[in-house]
Amino acid sequence: MEEDLVNSAFAYLASAEVTDVGRRRRNNEDAVLRIPEAGVFCVADGMGGTRGGEVASKATVDALRDAFTVSPDAPFAVTVAAAARLASRALNRASHWIKTRSDEHGLSGTGSTVVMLLFDRVMPERALVLHAGDSRAYRYRKGKLQQLSADHSVAVAAGLADDKNLPAMFRGVITRAVGLEETVLLDETAVDVVAGDVFLLCSDGLTKMVPDKTVSKLLRKHASDEPEALARLLVGEALKAGGEDNVSVVLVRVADALPQGPTQEVPARTRELEQEAEAEAASIAAETVDDEERETGQTAATGQTAATGQTMDSSIFAGEGVTPPEWSRAAAPSQVTPATPLSSAEGPPAVQEEPGADPDGSAAERITQTEVPPLRPARSRRWVWLLVLAAAVAAAAFFVWLKR
Repeated sequence: MEEDLVNSAFAYLASAEVTDVGRRRRNNEDAVLRIPEAGVFCVADGMGGTRGGEVASKATVDALRDAFTVSPDAPFAVTVAAAARLASRALNRASHWIKTRSDEHGLSGTGSTVVMLLFDRVMPERALVLHAGDSRAYRYRKGKLQQLSADHSVAVAAGLADDKNLPAMFRGVITRAVGLEETVLLDETAVDVVAGDVFLLCSDGLTKMVPDKTVSKLLRKHASDEPEALARLLVGEALKAGGEDNVSVVLVRVADALPQGPTQEVPARTRELEQEAEAEAASIAAETVDDEERETGQTAATGQTAATGQTMDSSIFAGEGVTPPEWSRAAAPSQVTPATPLSSAEGPPAVQEEPGADPDGSAAERITQTEVPPLRPARSRRWVWLLVLAAAVAAAAFFVWLKR
């Protein structure tokens, strides 16, 4: 890990990343990505162990790296709207690949959260947060820490501040992630940028170990520290608190002065990408209304969680010298192994290659862009999720009533 070198377009941003396996996990299912020359930053947290989650998070960041470095449209992602279009395409491509691979191997619940921060090259006072899952984005400004993303989790859907009052089967369960379906629906949050802001992207290995108040105090106390030192400090705090999960942090600090926008003309292709994004958003909104109307009144019973399967066929690992991966974020304590930080310095794969590969270097599986389905979120099983969420709400209310 090393702090990035500034460039002419985003010279007012300084950033750093740290990822650690934690104290209780065998492998690191988190992945981080910084492309400072494009104003792109990301944290992904995989689900499904070495053969699932680690592959899913890597596939997620690899697809994004391709989109913003070697794809034909990469030079035109100069506004956050155009960049969001590239990110959406990349994440849908990754989601399709992960889902297909999981189905082929009989893996259930494989996927990855994603939280991204995109800066606008033309109007420096603009940024955009994209996310799916419970990895979070924060902004620290003038002594106050503000959460910019809302978790896609059963706890939040049930209206709870955390999952402590949920039955065990619903704790840590997320309702949206890359790879759970062939496409993923991202939440977009427009963010204003002012001089001196500090942005934080992190996996739940930080937020479940370190309260927001503590994070805010550390950022205030060490406001003058370099981003790398701050990132290491936050990860260290999570480890001191127990380090029960992998923990990843990306920090971005805005300089004391912003460039005056607009800084350049907007290319025609950029406008086209923006229009494509607007059309896609309108289509998704219309389909959401139609799907919800059709799903109203449907009933079914299910014993599975929304985002993590509790059963799997371990026979697919026979002869591979590995054991079935862990399938929950509450894995039992295990021997600590050193973490290997991930960075955008790793060479990006070709655009037509798979967005991720098995960590043991087995024969590569390939997916081409022509295999990607239309960029619309899959909702074939959303009625099941609605029932699961309804059950979670009822169960939470019951547990709260019992404690009175």
